[in-house]
Amino acid sequence: MTDNEPNLLIIYTSKNGRTGSMVEPIRQGILEGGAGVAVRTVEEVLWDEMLAAQGIIVGTPVRFGGVDWQIKRLFDVTAYQDYPGPLSGKAGGVFTGGGRPGSGAELALLSMIHVLLNHGMVIQGNAHSSHYGPVALRESSPEEVESTCHAWGRHWAQLVRRLGRDELEQP
Repeated sequence: MTDNEPNLLIIYTSKNGRTGSMVEPIRQGILEGGAGVAVRTVEEVLWDEMLAAQGIIVGTPVRFGGVDWQIKRLFDVTAYQDYPGPLSGKAGGVFTGGGRPGSGAELALLSMIHVLLNHGMVIQGNAHSSHYGPVALRESSPEEVESTCHAWGRHWAQLVRRLGRDELEQP
């Protein structure tokens, strides 16, 4: 990444591989969209990386219709570091892997979006695809997941590029 290149950080955890399988196509979409990207598991990510990123994309498996405890803990703990405000204004997005329709995937996405909003992050829906974020279910084909995640990654690269341009134009 160059100093002028917008950058995103993908933080995820995966229990059965569905959420993890979404990471690479999202990463590829981001790169093709003209942004840099770093990928970290929830165990690997550092607070300084979260602060340095212009956007944070979070992948969580569906856990009883909610956010995985490790992801939730990460954002609960970071709330104590310089809170409120250190993540404010950064782009925020979410994706999830779940079991079957009705298993709580939308609830997990909305729960994570609420966490990001409480940190002051900028959330943008997608009118042309997965409104809250991509979902991979047990019945989802690998091609469908890859296509949706790839397009969604490009969407986020474009968002951080637009937000970065707006930052540069402010007096």
